[in-house]
Amino acid sequence: MKIRTLAELDGAISTDLAWRKKELSVFRNQVHGAESMVQRALLRGAVALLYAHWEGFVKNSAHAYLSYLSRQNLTWGQLRPEIAGLTMRASLTEFGQTYRSRFHAEVVRQMREGASELARIPDTRDAVRTMANLNYERLEDILVSIGCKCDGYEKYRDMIDEQLLASRNRIAHGEQDFIALTDWVDLRTEILSIMDDIYRQISNAAALKEYRI
Repeated sequence: MKIRTLAELDGAISTDLAWRKKELSVFRNQVHGAESMVQRALLRGAVALLYAHWEGFVKNSAHAYLSYLSRQNLTWGQLRPEIAGLTMRASLTEFGQTYRSRFHAEVVRQMREGASELARIPDTRDAVRTMANLNYERLEDILVSIGCKCDGYEKYRDMIDEQLLASRNRIAHGEQDFIALTDWVDLRTEILSIMDDIYRQISNAAALKEYRI
Protein backbone atom coordinates (compact mmCIF):
# COMPACT_ATOMS: atom_id res chain seq x y z
CA MET A 1 0.00 0.00 0.00
CA LYS A 2 1.48 3.32 -1.10
CA ILE A 3 -0.40 6.39 0.09
CA ARG A 4 1.12 9.80 -0.55
CA THR A 5 -1.71 12.34 -0.28
CA LEU A 6 -4.57 13.16 2.05
CA ALA A 7 -7.01 12.32 -0.73
CA GLU A 8 -5.46 8.88 -1.19
CA LEU A 9 -5.56 8.27 2.55
CA ASP A 10 -9.20 9.28 2.83
CA GLY A 11 -10.07 7.22 -0.23
CA ALA A 12 -8.34 4.10 1.09
CA ILE A 13 -10.06 4.21 4.48
CA SER A 14 -13.50 5.28 3.25
CA THR A 15 -13.53 2.61 0.54
CA ASP A 16 -12.49 -0.06 3.03
CA LEU A 17 -15.21 1.03 5.45
CA ALA A 18 -17.90 1.28 2.77
CA TRP A 19 -17.66 -2.31 1.52
CA ARG A 20 -17.68 -3.61 5.07
CA LYS A 21 -20.84 -1.66 5.88
CA LYS A 22 -22.46 -2.91 2.69
CA GLU A 23 -21.73 -6.55 3.48
CA LEU A 24 -23.02 -6.16 7.03
CA SER A 25 -26.18 -4.54 5.69
CA VAL A 26 -26.75 -7.48 3.35
CA PHE A 27 -26.32 -9.86 6.28
CA ARG A 28 -28.63 -7.72 8.45
CA ASN A 29 -31.40 -7.99 5.86
CA GLN A 30 -30.99 -11.76 5.68
CA VAL A 31 -31.10 -12.09 9.46
CA HIS A 32 -34.21 -9.97 9.85
CA GLY A 33 -36.08 -11.88 7.15
CA ALA A 34 -35.23 -15.38 8.36
CA GLU A 35 -37.45 -17.75 10.31
CA SER A 36 -36.58 -18.59 13.91
CA MET A 37 -34.19 -21.56 13.50
CA VAL A 38 -32.47 -20.11 10.44
CA GLN A 39 -32.17 -16.77 12.18
CA ARG A 40 -30.35 -18.34 15.14
CA ALA A 41 -27.80 -19.89 12.80
CA LEU A 42 -27.39 -16.68 10.84
CA LEU A 43 -26.84 -14.68 14.02
CA ARG A 44 -23.92 -16.93 14.95
CA GLY A 45 -22.39 -16.18 11.58
CA ALA A 46 -23.26 -12.50 12.00
CA VAL A 47 -21.15 -12.25 15.15
CA ALA A 48 -18.14 -13.82 13.44
CA LEU A 49 -18.60 -11.55 10.41
CA LEU A 50 -18.89 -8.41 12.55
CA TYR A 51 -15.69 -9.31 14.38
CA ALA A 52 -13.88 -9.96 11.08
CA HIS A 53 -14.83 -6.51 9.81
CA TRP A 54 -13.92 -4.93 13.14
CA GLU A 55 -10.42 -6.39 13.17
CA GLY A 56 -9.90 -5.90 9.44
CA PHE A 57 -10.92 -2.26 9.47
CA VAL A 58 -8.82 -1.30 12.49
CA LYS A 59 -5.77 -3.00 11.01
CA ASN A 60 -6.27 -1.58 7.50
CA SER A 61 -7.00 1.99 8.60
CA ALA A 62 -3.96 2.13 10.92
CA HIS A 63 -1.83 0.57 8.18
CA ALA A 64 -3.07 3.17 5.67
CA TYR A 65 -2.20 6.00 8.07
CA LEU A 66 1.32 4.66 8.63
CA SER A 67 1.75 4.28 4.88
CA TYR A 68 0.82 7.95 4.48
CA LEU A 69 3.14 9.08 7.28
CA SER A 70 6.06 7.07 5.92
CA ARG A 71 5.96 9.19 2.74
CA GLN A 72 5.87 12.61 4.40
CA ASN A 73 9.65 12.84 4.89
CA LEU A 74 9.36 13.40 8.63
CA THR A 75 12.32 13.55 10.99
CA TRP A 76 12.52 11.96 14.42
CA GLY A 77 12.35 15.40 15.99
CA GLN A 78 9.10 16.23 14.24
CA LEU A 79 7.17 13.16 15.38
CA ARG A 80 4.97 13.03 18.45
CA PRO A 81 6.37 10.57 21.03
CA GLU A 82 3.82 7.81 20.39
CA ILE A 83 4.68 7.55 16.69
CA ALA A 84 8.40 7.96 17.33
CA GLY A 85 8.10 5.07 19.77
CA LEU A 86 6.43 2.94 17.11
CA THR A 87 9.28 3.59 14.68
CA MET A 88 11.78 2.48 17.31
CA ARG A 89 9.84 -0.59 18.46
CA ALA A 90 12.15 -3.10 16.77
CA SER A 91 15.29 -1.39 18.07
CA LEU A 92 13.93 -1.11 21.61
CA THR A 93 12.92 -4.78 21.57
CA GLU A 94 16.42 -5.81 20.50
CA PHE A 95 17.87 -3.36 23.04
CA GLY A 96 16.28 -5.38 25.83
CA GLN A 97 17.25 -8.74 24.37
CA THR A 98 20.91 -8.22 23.52
CA TYR A 99 24.00 -7.68 25.68
CA ARG A 100 25.91 -5.99 22.87
CA SER A 101 27.10 -2.67 24.26
CA ARG A 102 27.80 -1.28 20.79
CA PHE A 103 24.15 -1.75 19.85
CA HIS A 104 22.97 -0.18 23.13
CA ALA A 105 25.17 2.83 22.50
CA GLU A 106 23.85 3.22 18.94
CA VAL A 107 20.23 3.24 20.12
CA VAL A 108 21.05 5.84 22.79
CA ARG A 109 22.92 7.95 20.21
CA GLN A 110 19.96 7.83 17.88
CA MET A 111 17.64 8.96 20.67
CA ARG A 112 19.96 11.81 21.69
CA GLU A 113 21.26 13.06 18.37
CA GLY A 114 18.92 11.76 15.69
CA ALA A 115 16.28 14.49 15.80
CA SER A 116 17.21 15.74 12.34
CA GLU A 117 17.38 12.27 10.74
CA LEU A 118 14.51 11.02 8.62
CA ALA A 119 12.32 8.67 10.61
CA ARG A 120 11.80 5.15 9.27
CA ILE A 121 8.08 4.82 9.87
CA PRO A 122 7.04 1.18 9.33
CA ASP A 123 4.47 0.82 6.57
CA THR A 124 4.02 -2.94 6.39
CA ARG A 125 0.89 -4.68 7.65
CA ASP A 126 3.01 -6.35 10.33
CA ALA A 127 3.49 -2.93 11.95
CA VAL A 128 -0.13 -3.09 13.15
CA ARG A 129 -0.48 -6.11 15.44
CA THR A 130 -3.99 -7.22 16.32
CA MET A 131 -2.81 -10.70 17.35
CA ALA A 132 -6.07 -11.99 15.77
CA ASN A 133 -7.57 -11.01 19.10
CA LEU A 134 -8.65 -7.38 18.93
CA ASN A 135 -9.87 -6.70 22.44
CA TYR A 136 -10.09 -3.26 24.02
CA GLU A 137 -6.52 -3.32 25.35
CA ARG A 138 -5.11 -4.19 21.93
CA LEU A 139 -7.29 -1.51 20.29
CA GLU A 140 -5.97 1.05 22.76
CA ASP A 141 -2.37 0.06 22.05
CA ILE A 142 -2.86 0.37 18.28
CA LEU A 143 -4.59 3.74 18.45
CA VAL A 144 -2.10 5.22 20.91
CA SER A 145 0.81 3.99 18.77
CA ILE A 146 -0.43 6.09 15.84
CA GLY A 147 -1.20 9.12 17.99
CA CYS A 148 -4.98 8.68 18.23
CA LYS A 149 -7.21 8.55 21.29
CA CYS A 150 -9.03 5.59 22.77
CA ASP A 151 -10.48 7.11 25.95
CA GLY A 152 -13.85 7.70 24.31
CA TYR A 153 -14.24 3.97 23.72
CA GLU A 154 -13.62 2.94 27.33
CA LYS A 155 -17.37 2.66 27.93
CA TYR A 156 -17.45 -0.03 25.22
CA ARG A 157 -14.72 -2.18 26.80
CA ASP A 158 -17.06 -4.93 28.03
CA MET A 159 -19.02 -4.89 24.79
CA ILE A 160 -15.83 -5.32 22.73
CA ASP A 161 -14.25 -7.91 25.01
CA GLU A 162 -17.29 -9.97 25.93
CA GLN A 163 -20.15 -9.49 23.48
CA LEU A 164 -17.96 -9.33 20.38
CA LEU A 165 -14.60 -11.00 20.91
CA ALA A 166 -15.50 -13.67 23.47
CA SER A 167 -18.67 -14.59 21.57
CA ARG A 168 -16.74 -14.81 18.31
CA ASN A 169 -14.14 -17.05 19.94
CA ARG A 170 -16.76 -19.40 21.34
CA ILE A 171 -18.46 -19.62 17.95
CA ALA A 172 -15.15 -20.12 16.15
CA HIS A 173 -14.30 -22.96 18.53
CA GLY A 174 -17.56 -24.72 17.83
CA GLU A 175 -19.36 -23.97 21.08
CA GLN A 176 -23.12 -23.69 21.21
CA ASP A 177 -23.21 -19.95 21.74
CA PHE A 178 -26.21 -17.89 20.64
CA ILE A 179 -26.97 -14.18 20.55
CA ALA A 180 -30.38 -12.52 20.53
CA LEU A 181 -31.35 -10.48 17.48
CA THR A 182 -31.78 -7.30 19.52
CA ASP A 183 -28.34 -7.77 21.09
CA TRP A 184 -26.72 -8.25 17.68
CA VAL A 185 -28.45 -5.15 16.29
CA ASP A 186 -27.14 -3.07 19.21
CA LEU A 187 -23.67 -4.61 18.91
CA ARG A 188 -23.51 -3.95 15.19
CA THR A 189 -24.64 -0.34 15.66
CA GLU A 190 -22.05 0.42 18.33
CA ILE A 191 -19.14 -1.30 16.57
CA LEU A 192 -19.88 0.55 13.33
CA SER A 193 -20.06 3.78 15.30
CA ILE A 194 -16.57 3.16 16.70
CA MET A 195 -15.27 2.32 13.23
CA ASP A 196 -16.74 5.58 11.90
CA ASP A 197 -15.07 7.51 14.71
CA ILE A 198 -11.69 5.87 14.09
CA TYR A 199 -12.00 6.92 10.45
CA ARG A 200 -12.70 10.52 11.55
CA GLN A 201 -9.83 10.49 14.03
CA ILE A 202 -7.28 9.37 11.46
CA SER A 203 -8.56 11.73 8.76
CA ASN A 204 -8.47 14.69 11.16
CA ALA A 205 -5.05 13.75 12.52
CA ALA A 206 -3.63 13.63 9.00
CA ALA A 207 -5.30 16.87 7.85
CA LEU A 208 -4.28 18.79 11.00
CA LYS A 209 -0.82 17.21 11.08
CA GLU A 210 -1.36 15.96 14.61
CA TYR A 211 1.41 13.44 14.03
CA ARG A 212 3.87 16.28 14.60
CA ILE A 213 4.90 17.69 17.98
